[in-house]
Amino acid sequence: MAKVALFSTNFLEYSQTFVFDEVRTHDRHDVHVFTSRRLNADRFPYEPVHVAPRGWFGVYKATTVCPHFGRVFERERFDLIHAHFGLGAVYALPYAMRYNLPLVVTFHGYDVPILLTKDRFRPKYWRYWLASGPLFRRIDRFLAASLDLQSLLLLLGADPERVHLYHLGVDVPQYRREPVERDVLEVLMVGRMVEKKGHAHALRAVARARQQGAKLRLALLGDGPLEPQLREMAAEMGADAVEFAGSVPHAEVQRRLARADIVIAPSVTARNGDRESGILVLKEAGASSLPTVGTHHGGIPEIIDEGVTGFIVPERDAEALADRLVRLAGDRALRERMGAAARVKMEREYDLTRQVRVDLAGHYDAALASRRRDN
Repeated sequence: MAKVALFSTNFLEYSQTFVFDEVRTHDRHDVHVFTSRRLNADRFPYEPVHVAPRGWFGVYKATTVCPHFGRVFERERFDLIHAHFGLGAVYALPYAMRYNLPLVVTFHGYDVPILLTKDRFRPKYWRYWLASGPLFRRIDRFLAASLDLQSLLLLLGADPERVHLYHLGVDVPQYRREPVERDVLEVLMVGRMVEKKGHAHALRAVARARQQGAKLRLALLGDGPLEPQLREMAAEMGADAVEFAGSVPHAEVQRRLARADIVIAPSVTARNGDRESGILVLKEAGASSLPTVGTHHGGIPEIIDEGVTGFIVPERDAEALADRLVRLAGDRALRERMGAAARVKMEREYDLTRQVRVDLAGHYDAALASRRRDN
């Protein structure tokens, strides 16, 4: 069984459940996690996880050097290194170089466009920007979570032969629809309250749909810096129009998906260039037989089949979002038809077990073969 060293900067934040899903699904790879901080261990039980010792935390963050990790590498003799996010790959790079191991990096969203914007000069990102040149030359396999990110990686100069599309999967059998009879339908939106998620456009769309007679309420799962502003907007819509559920565990997201009627993802390209890739909750919604409404943004057009599993509208177009919500609210047969088609699509294209044990394992095999040829 091949040994894999997986670098995840924080293992694990609630927003990165996909990392946990990945490591727990491997069947022919022994995966060791390397992280600067262990978070939510009760929610994401996994071993082995190697954590930078507290006394070395600051040094590790500043220099990417951690003697404890070096000792583990000497002892375990890994075959391959995999890092999530470009910023996480900076910490993996020294070990890939020192031990001459193939390096696979999954790029998820903000970690690619940030290299094209002025934000790369911010203290938080400058090291990533400075390291991006040697990092890109050293990566054996770039895994882009969407076609949009794949194009951006090529624009940044990544070798086209080493850039590949890899869609994160979802555990399809886990999400089962529980129809709920109610007078007011629930439109669910999940995500951190930041500009690229487009919460303001969802609020405007639901307000317009309600003005047109659609019986809808919007449920927001997540928190973030824009919450005060969004609460002010919601207050103008009426006390029963919007629910702010806060940040919730993934199990609660699943429960809410099983009882919702529609999922909305009005994502936009933020003013600083930040954008989405493949939005996991849209895949989970499809797996739960829910129709979805999204925007022409990032990886959304790869997840939603326009007019078949849901609707896609232009970015920042609240009127178009409202129109699709009205259509779905007024046609139960349409909701059920699109939800059924969405589940079939998820089973066919995004099944977690197949994505990890076939597609991702295949990328590992290709990276190992490439490194052997180079040596």
